[in-house]
Amino acid sequence: MEEIDELSKKILSLLLFEEQFSHVYEESGESNKNIVSDVLKGLIIKDLVKVYELRGERFIAVNYIEPDHYKGQYFRISAMGMRYL
Repeated sequence: MEEIDELSKKILSLLLFEEQFSHVYEESGESNKNIVSDVLKGLIIKDLVKVYELRGERFIAVNYIEPDHYKGQYFRISAMGMRYL
């Protein structure tokens, strides 16, 4: 299993339920939004985090990332990501 850094682990631990980027950023402890965004993108690419959109009352998985800090999207740790906690 590939090692991940402490910020990545922190972000994964914040995503047990669907969360918006603003929550992830605020709770990460990192002052730079771009760093949090880059780490989150890396976790998505590694399939450790899944992306969702809220449609009606249900979260639906999507296969794309919205630019501009993921407006309208939510993130949740994947089963693979759970191995890192």
